[in-house]
Amino acid sequence: MKNAMSLLLVMCLLSGCVNNGYKTVEESMLHGEIKYKQIYYKHEVKNGIIVFYEDPYGGLDAGIVYKNNSGYNWGFGGGTAEIPTPETEVSWNWVNLDNNAKREDRQYQLYFGLIKGQSITRLHIEHKGKIKYIDKDAELVDLPDGNKLWFALQDEYSEYHPGFILNGFNKNGENIVHFE
Repeated sequence: MKNAMSLLLVMCLLSGCVNNGYKTVEESMLHGEIKYKQIYYKHEVKNGIIVFYEDPYGGLDAGIVYKNNSGYNWGFGGGTAEIPTPETEVSWNWVNLDNNAKREDRQYQLYFGLIKGQSITRLHIEHKGKIKYIDKDAELVDLPDGNKLWFALQDEYSEYHPGFILNGFNKNGENIVHFE
């Protein structure tokens, strides 16, 4: 009986019925049934990696892959930001990457989008209202197609979202984009 149980456990481990993580971020996304055309950028955070990827319909999505001792596991993602047009120049969206986490563990309120072209060299994001859950310059990442990915993690977690203000500046420091 003991040998049969040991054999069953070994077969289960070999077949993958017990999985504590996948070898790569891409594998974890595949097993999380996340469909994407390409990964634009990976940003490491305390307990995982935030992945920015092109969804099958051409928009930009973001998600988190949690890292543990055994590998990677898909967490949560979404929030499609459209490809900006010449008229809009900047697209944006927001996603709570810790949607499934316990309240005390939540930390990844993420704002992100795309910047069309190279005229914006700095993008500042801040919350509207008295309490400033975010007030910082976004991180900018140059993409191979000449556009830029932008993102900013909220400074502290909040379930209340009063809206935000985006200001884009050119290399001369002039405010060329304002969105509320």
